[in-house]
Amino acid sequence: MYVLIVIFALLMGGCAKNKTKETMNAEELAHKAQAYIKAKKHDDAVPFIAELLARYPDHQKIGKYKILLAELQFKAGNYSQAKELYENFSEFFPADKYAEYARYKTILASFYQTLPADCDQSYTEETVKLCKDYLTNNTSSKYRSDVEKMLAQNQERLADKEIYIFNFYLGKKQFDAARTRLAFLKEKFAHIPNLEPRLAYLAYKLALKEKKKDEALLQMDILQNKYPGSPFISMAQNLSTKHTFIF
Repeated sequence: MYVLIVIFALLMGGCAKNKTKETMNAEELAHKAQAYIKAKKHDDAVPFIAELLARYPDHQKIGKYKILLAELQFKAGNYSQAKELYENFSEFFPADKYAEYARYKTILASFYQTLPADCDQSYTEETVKLCKDYLTNNTSSKYRSDVEKMLAQNQERLADKEIYIFNFYLGKKQFDAARTRLAFLKEKFAHIPNLEPRLAYLAYKLALKEKKKDEALLQMDILQNKYPGSPFISMAQNLSTKHTFIF
């Protein structure tokens, strides 16, 4: 809301009358939108700023109106539209004081569209890409901490997706496919903090299902000696009670 207030302080001038948006001038459209914003009716404010942008593309404050519309769409929960508008703003106004903010909000709008691990992860993958692009830009620093957190969270979600698929294959006794998925997890996500003991636990599960005693013992040994405080040790021990052929 603070950004909305600041932007409007730069934009206001004139007042809206009882007209349709098609007959209002730029100032009247902006004032009408402001009234809705004050009432926290962001959806209702959107058409007036959209109308302003459509009819006054050469307005001297067009950039501010563009990011204002992005903010309104974001506040209204229209994250797909907001993401597109933020991206447009940062692309066409890279030197504007709100450019880095727009890049950050692009990431946030994408992040808010991500889905649980058992669903499509296209938005998660897009968010990871946006985070990495932001973090590799040495001029972007104001929101670095938040972006790093979003990157870590989304990488974990992608790993969760792969684990979900691994467990699916395991349940179907498609052991070759499960082993391939586990190898992919180790290759792509080994850098994620605290994932290694979970991977050892998954390898233990797979070994139990395949009745591979030596491999199961190896993975249990890794868990107990390398990750002594891990909750995955007790989880593995609970599994072993169902597979007494090992001990």
